[in-house]
Amino acid sequence: MKNITVSVDDRVYHAARVEAARKKTSVSALVSGYLSALVAGRAPVLLGDGEAEERKSREQLAGLLRECKLDLGYKPSRSKTYEAGRFSRL
Repeated sequence: MKNITVSVDDRVYHAARVEAARKKTSVSALVSGYLSALVAGRAPVLLGDGEAEERKSREQLAGLLRECKLDLGYKPSRSKTYEAGRFSRL
């Protein structure tokens, strides 16, 4: 395990200590947990203006698609596709 040094604003540090106490853990554990989630692709990444909103939208869409139970492998037969005049042949 490696030790790292991180510099943050005093207000951020104080708020992080309060949050860590609320969760009954340490600031170091919060940072370690965030970095682990970041590396695993489960944590938000700091992006430029506009990019964060786009990423959030993509993540919401991906979440909705995971919740859907779509069978994308279904392929109707030719007769099923053209039955009842749903599609006309050219």
